[in-house]
Amino acid sequence: MSLIKNLREKPPLIVCITNDVVKNFTANGLIALGASPIMSGEKDEAESLMKVADGLLINIGTADVHKKELMSEMIAQANKNNVPVVLDPVGYGASSFRKSLVDELIERYNIDFIKGNRSEMLALSGEESTSRGVDSTEESDALEIAENTFSKYRIPVLVTGETDGVVTHDQKYTLHNGHSLQGKITGSGCLLGAVILGFIAKNNDVNNAVVNAVSYYNLCAESAAQNNTAGPGTFLPNYIDALYLNDDATLKDKVVKIHE
Repeated sequence: MSLIKNLREKPPLIVCITNDVVKNFTANGLIALGASPIMSGEKDEAESLMKVADGLLINIGTADVHKKELMSEMIAQANKNNVPVVLDPVGYGASSFRKSLVDELIERYNIDFIKGNRSEMLALSGEESTSRGVDSTEESDALEIAENTFSKYRIPVLVTGETDGVVTHDQKYTLHNGHSLQGKITGSGCLLGAVILGFIAKNNDVNNAVVNAVSYYNLCAESAAQNNTAGPGTFLPNYIDALYLNDDATLKDKVVKIHE
């Protein structure tokens, strides 16, 4: 296994249209991982960027009408150039704007992967959610939500939480790595979408790429927590350090998953 080594030897360029709150953390996290991030806010550069990009992250955390146009143009150009697209429907169901935006993007364009927390993905699957804004308040089974969402859209999905549920076209997994401090910092889920793209860009096997991306990310959280003696404030820089310091050996025999 040399996924991290391969990624770092030829860093994938990940274009991020993401939450304003997490741009810095996302960029630093991708750099620490070994990828090359670029943040864009201009739709007129979509054509040129998507000719060289290895992945496109669409995170609707702080979306507005201007960003809706930006997202649409970026995805259109990504589809034209066969650039994989990961969609993070942050706060889906919390407002009619967020819901209609995500629904339109899924209907109009090819999305390669969708990730979100239990509340977001439960609402996306068509079920009633008790979401409070972007926070997850659901206790439903992550894999069950993932299965229902996949059945509706036929797009590979990840549902995050205390355990993570992954459903692709031919595999189902429940993943059990991670640490509770991930839920105490802003942007841990947002960065994960970009990390998944970094792995997908280096691996044509989406099943293998997603499982290893989520596992590596969560294992780094575990190691960051081991070096944490205070709380979320010191966990965050430790997390960045862990993404940088760990390597392929981190994944070996440490991934806790159940093949469904």
